[in-house]
Amino acid sequence: MFEDFRGKFIGKSTPVHLYWHHMDLVVTRFSGKVAPFKNWKTQSDREAYSHEVISVGFWAGDDNVRAPAFYSYTYPEPEGLADQPLKPEKAIWNTSSGSALAILMYDDIRNSENPEMGIMDFLDSAYMAGAMSAGWPIDSFELKTR
Repeated sequence: MFEDFRGKFIGKSTPVHLYWHHMDLVVTRFSGKVAPFKNWKTQSDREAYSHEVISVGFWAGDDNVRAPAFYSYTYPEPEGLADQPLKPEKAIWNTSSGSALAILMYDDIRNSENPEMGIMDFLDSAYMAGAMSAGWPIDSFELKTR
């Protein structure tokens, strides 16, 4: 699913990879614009967030989200991000940490009528929420098919 999601974007993106901090499976899209400087704790975080990003991923959960889930975040977080719609209906914005994290719980989607379509709807809607809120040139990043 993440490879399919990545393949629809012709801008700079990471390969689908395992991110070490929580053992997430993740793919990140970049706008090409430099992000405001923030003195991150690690050099890898300073590098990862040197430019605007929208990341989507899957992880087994943590202290804040206590079960497996799909997620997405936009950095830097644009104003009004958590007011944007998400799909499918079970997807939510979690703002308990002070920033907006789009969440789709694994159990909610695996028990749905069409899990693959639901996951792709989530990935697409979370990306569009971030990209539109941040003013990304969405049309220039879309794969055009004949």
